Amino acid sequence: MRAIGEAEGEAFPKTALSDRVREFIIKAIMSGEMKPGQRIIESALARQLGVSQAPVREAIRDLVLMGFLESEPYKGTFVRSFTAEELYEVYTVRAALESLAARLAAPRATDEDLAALQGILEQMVEAGKARDGNRMVRLDNIFHEAIIKLSGNRLLYNLWQTLRFGYWTIVTTRVSEYNLEELAKRHEDLLKALQTRNPQKAMTAMRRHIEDLGKPPENFGQENGLE
Repeated sequence: MRAIGEAEGEAFPKTALSDRVREFIIKAIMSGEMKPGQRIIESALARQLGVSQAPVREAIRDLVLMGFLESEPYKGTFVRSFTAEELYEVYTVRAALESLAARLAAPRATDEDLAALQGILEQMVEAGKARDGNRMVRLDNIFHEAIIKLSGNRLLYNLWQTLRFGYWTIVTTRVSEYNLEELAKRHEDLLKALQTRNPQKAMTAMRRHIEDLGKPPENFGQENGLE
């Protein structure tokens, strides 16, 4: 696979630090320019961005710790690929937590709460039409966190937070593979269920929503038949 940094690109200002490089790499992963399993060559990336290797090295080290990249001795550093087992574990636990949150949130949600979720959803639709994966991931996070908070269960929120980073790492590395307009539409179904204020309907909609996201991108949006 093509090594990161082999292609020519616009250089960063000389004053840029490792956080700028880190942001560049994350955005490249989200856009699909950097693909799972693709090798990162530190020196080539530094030349492409017009910076020294020190901030690139620091950014790479941070992203390994964050789970976006993985380092293999004597082989190099690569954009992380998630195994089917890892994906299954994360989505299974998240489905359990967030379906419970939706069940608790449905009867508690005020008209103002639902209007706020509608506003976020409208922004997601815009991001989908613009194919803006970066914005979509950020709004998706805001949407789901709002529902978790509406549950009113502090322990549930804390548990979700512990899982949150691993999940959003997966979402970030996979978002370029999805139809973003379809992703936004799936949130419409979820919001409609919450608007009924029926705990069972909200719980079922959330579970289906997350289980659907856990499927391979080519199957995204197909009914999974799970109840």
